[in-house]
Amino acid sequence: MSKLKGFYHNNRIYVILMGVSLVCLALILVVFVYYFLSQNNTGTYGNRLNGIENVKITDDKLEGIKKAIEENEVVDHASLKTKGKIVYMNIYIKEDKVDDAKNVAIKSLELFEKEQSSVYDVIFTIELIGKAENSFYPIMGSKKSDNTIISWTKYGE
Repeated sequence: MSKLKGFYHNNRIYVILMGVSLVCLALILVVFVYYFLSQNNTGTYGNRLNGIENVKITDDKLEGIKKAIEENEVVDHASLKTKGKIVYMNIYIKEDKVDDAKNVAIKSLELFEKEQSSVYDVIFTIELIGKAENSFYPIMGSKKSDNTIISWTKYGE
């Protein structure tokens, strides 16, 4: 014990600095561990999906939209799915009528409620069944939630 007291009296400044540095190192370690562990507690989308429960698109609603799209004579079949705040809409058409297929996609937007249209983005993919060699399919379009215009990919160039 007397050796420790002697060491402390001879090296008092170094012992105090070493104790302060160990406390600071422990605090830094705790802050880093807390920061990185709290990052893993959030979901895939973080807090971007807050409030989506109020305007959720149900499977029944998606099925109704799908049936409405498939009633058009140009459409062979369609598929819809949601992921986060995005609705993916795949439309498969029978004939090479680009304008008719785009009109089907535009009319499908009317089937969503206004609140849903203002929250969800919609991604369209239009494909031709039995694709011809010189066709321009798939044609893709997207509508952002805060916009009313559909942006289509360039085709035919």
